[in-house]
Amino acid sequence: MASASLAALAPRLALLAAVAAAVVAASSCIDESCSAEGDASGLLQLARDRIDATALQGRGKSESTFPMALAQLQERAVDSRGEHVHPELASKRQEFTQALAQTGSNQSWDGRCPGFEVHPLVPAQTAPLVPIQPGNLKYLWWGDMPTQQPFEQLQELNKNLTPVEYPDWVPENLTRLRMGQTDAKTAIDMMYKATKVDGNFDKIPKKLRGVMWMKGNAIPEILMVFQYGMWSDSQKTLVVPTAPFNWAWPAGKPKDAPFGGAMYCEDQSCGITTSLVQTILARSFSFDFLEAGDKSTTNNKMKKAYMQTGTFGNLTEAEDLGKLIPGILKLPVPSDTFNGAFTLEEEPGSNDGSSWKRTCYWGLKQVGSCAFLEFGSYQLVKVMDGDGKPVQPYYDQFLKYMGDIPVMMWSGWKDEATKAAVKKDTKEFISVCETGACGAIR
Repeated sequence: MASASLAALAPRLALLAAVAAAVVAASSCIDESCSAEGDASGLLQLARDRIDATALQGRGKSESTFPMALAQLQERAVDSRGEHVHPELASKRQEFTQALAQTGSNQSWDGRCPGFEVHPLVPAQTAPLVPIQPGNLKYLWWGDMPTQQPFEQLQELNKNLTPVEYPDWVPENLTRLRMGQTDAKTAIDMMYKATKVDGNFDKIPKKLRGVMWMKGNAIPEILMVFQYGMWSDSQKTLVVPTAPFNWAWPAGKPKDAPFGGAMYCEDQSCGITTSLVQTILARSFSFDFLEAGDKSTTNNKMKKAYMQTGTFGNLTEAEDLGKLIPGILKLPVPSDTFNGAFTLEEEPGSNDGSSWKRTCYWGLKQVGSCAFLEFGSYQLVKVMDGDGKPVQPYYDQFLKYMGDIPVMMWSGWKDEATKAAVKKDTKEFISVCETGACGAIR
């Protein structure tokens, strides 16, 4: 892309970086005081101020404002929180602090990691998919999915949703991604129908079809699907792009939310900010069933997968998950102190993919590639199977868990022209990312 084009995009990229910084800071709010209405409102005001300031600074300037916006927003967001930390989170923070104190010692695992080895970020585990993807594309996001979700179906589903209004600090250009909400039961049915796409659904392994509940996830996100994505049988790898109706967030705080609902809000705000982390960056999720243990390409049981994420669906470079920990646990350390390894492991007693453990392991980069501390793991259980039938007992458990709290979903665009415009803009952002200007929003 010409330098003139890059300069023209700089203000919009600055806004994107600021929004990303805002939603990351907001979604890392884990202490009890932050879930109070006053503190949540203050954090949203903080985000609005930072976005406004960055938009002004970004006009005619280079991408040098991106890391400044990110660092300042995260620092101020942490400082704005109280000290009333949930006991379980306080315990984990102490555990990580003790690990930091031992960084200088000759820590040894005797050749065996007690957690999980962190895989390389470059090349990402999805890099082998680039030569076999249509067009040899390096990115796989909703706009580049070979089989698109029928637009007419998305429009029909939207008729039965209550529109969700974005906070006023979100730039208008980013509100083109339509959000809607409904009751838990209807949401499950909608997610299944919208992601059961002819020409794609049959290519997804049966044990990965259906709608999944992120049971015990401390972050305010509740439902997801694997069944709309790209499956490589030769690599035994699934790539799931963020797409309409394939992820869901709560519009409130369930009474039994994890850690006392420390990361949830009584209203929609926490769910909306968490959704923006995915939707505006078109994040993808990849699951490699070869690299997690079972090396068979012909008789792979698909019991365990290693997970990575990619900004704009980047297939060659994975995101650094370790950067999440300093913000989540309020540790005053550089963002690149930790590394992380996420896995998907089928649980004993699971019926063909009905119950998984979504593990989160963390380590210290100075020590090595072993992620030895487990924190944030949860169950991923199936509430609707690949035939569109409820899976018990998880279906009823989820409905009881949500109660009368609505479920929010990214539901598409208001019309096809808007979809085309968003697709065009995303491709431009990806082109700029290829120049290295997206580091601060990864």
